Amino acid sequence: MGIGGLATLGVVAGCADTAPSSVSEHETPPASGAEHAPSPEDTRPTADEAWQRLEEGNARFVSGSPLHPHQDAARRIAVAPHQAPYAFVLGCIDSRVPVETVFDQGVGDLFVGRNAAAILDDTVIGGIEFAVSGYQLPLVVIMGHTACGAVKATVDAVKANPAAPTAPGEILDIAQEILPAVKATAENPDDSAFVDAVVTTNTRHVADQLVKRSAIVAEAVKAGTLKIVASTYHLDTGQVERL
Repeated sequence: MGIGGLATLGVVAGCADTAPSSVSEHETPPASGAEHAPSPEDTRPTADEAWQRLEEGNARFVSGSPLHPHQDAARRIAVAPHQAPYAFVLGCIDSRVPVETVFDQGVGDLFVGRNAAAILDDTVIGGIEFAVSGYQLPLVVIMGHTACGAVKATVDAVKANPAAPTAPGEILDIAQEILPAVKATAENPDDSAFVDAVVTTNTRHVADQLVKRSAIVAEAVKAGTLKIVASTYHLDTGQVERL
């Protein structure tokens, strides 16, 4: 079992709450066993509107003027009985990429999953499916980042042993997930540039694989109720670039 399973910790916590509602106080609890659903008065954003919220929040973060929304005691109390996030962001565990911070979002705004290099495994996919099917999310964002340590470690492992790259312990699981992106990326004598290019390839690969590996996600995408966005966070500027 790989480290990717850690990514759904934030999502699984949602299993204990009641039906999601609007970001305000509205809530319509479902009948026992019923699927989670927004209340009738809840106006869910479209995928484009959801991305715009993230983009605007990131712009505030980049400019050094974040609003720090939904981070006070009143918000904490308001969302304690229920939650209604508008997007799922799968990012890296890197300490320099705190998802809510870089998008200037607060408590109850986002489902967040994090693991090394924002890769997929069955538990990560299950967490995303839980969020998509239970909360009718319009948007899932896969967010890699520049100078990713997990990607660099995989690149180094390939250089050391191209035929059979190795890594200690469960780290090998991570490397095996990233390996296809390393092989699919054009070589570059600039090591840093090559790592960043692999990050881009890997992030796009994860977004593509999510649709291929999840019938629930694929159905929502086909129905037009869900979009998957691949993106890269730039450590130096703080900007999230849509790929």
